[in-house]
Amino acid sequence: MFGKKKPKVISVGGQDIQLQPKPGKLSGLFKHATAPKPKQGISFNIGIERQPKPQPAPARPQVQPKAQGAGEMPKQKVKMQVPGARQGKWKHYVEGMAAKHKGLENALREQGIKSSVFEFVQRMIIASIVVGAAIALSMIALFLRIGLNSAASVILGAMLGIAIFYVALGSFLNFPTQKGKKSAKNVERDILFAARDMIISLRSGMPLFNAITSVSTGYGDASKEFSKIVERVQLGMPLEEAIDATIAETKSDSFRRIMLQASVSIKAGADVIAALQSVIDMLTQERVIELRRYGQRLNAIAMFYMLFGIILPSMGIAVVTILTTFISIFTIDVTTLYAALVGIFFLQIIFLKLITGSRPTFSM
Repeated sequence: MFGKKKPKVISVGGQDIQLQPKPGKLSGLFKHATAPKPKQGISFNIGIERQPKPQPAPARPQVQPKAQGAGEMPKQKVKMQVPGARQGKWKHYVEGMAAKHKGLENALREQGIKSSVFEFVQRMIIASIVVGAAIALSMIALFLRIGLNSAASVILGAMLGIAIFYVALGSFLNFPTQKGKKSAKNVERDILFAARDMIISLRSGMPLFNAITSVSTGYGDASKEFSKIVERVQLGMPLEEAIDATIAETKSDSFRRIMLQASVSIKAGADVIAALQSVIDMLTQERVIELRRYGQRLNAIAMFYMLFGIILPSMGIAVVTILTTFISIFTIDVTTLYAALVGIFFLQIIFLKLITGSRPTFSM
């Protein structure tokens, strides 16, 4: 019942061909579940068996063991000192000093110094070390000349050298910023005259760029600010963008206010002459008020100068000299008079700095 059917044999051209019988429904029930289903149709078995193509084995990486001698010891990691360790500390110190002066990069760019911040700070530190060392050696030699012992001379000289180093370093690093402030004061001195000349050119029918070009020479540091606008426009930048870029770099408040009003007027299509004239009138009033304040400060400084710079030194020395002739508290000799003269000299310098420092730097 469940036996296999005999295959049929057909002779074709003198060769016997076996025909595989089609599997029945019952025979498929006894096959393994994992066996593949046979393809439907008739297959001709001529007696030639097809062999599967041999597949190449996956290539394994050949690892050649390192030859190790009989007496060779295993390699150990040796910690070596990096010769640039000191340079790393020096770089860290220079970067720390540069980080304390945040506006140094902008100040260098405004002053036309092409060095980077790191290079500039490094040069200033080296210059401060040289100045501090020179002052320290000079003071040590002076103390030894006076008669102090060697230990005290070296200690005092080293302390003065360190103090001079930090003072010189602060002055050198702040030099670009201080120079920028000084140039801003110079711009404030001549900006009103240049702005008035520019308004006269505009009222005569001259375009704004030509008016700015006319004031780019002849007005000191104020003309340098206007020449920056001219250079940017000649390089292909639009006029309003050139004005905005120059405003972002300038340190002069008056120049910023004047040219900002000009830029806004150009963008809005308003009257540039009326806008500039209103700004100039406002700046003139502010400077008149500042001159009045300076007059009030000058009266107070003059009063204190008369009291502490003239009356007190002259009357004080005379009174002390008369009292010491009757009461022997202390004696006045030539050294004391020289010391009093040096003190009066420094007092005069202090009052002179107060007067010149409070004076306005602009012109009307």
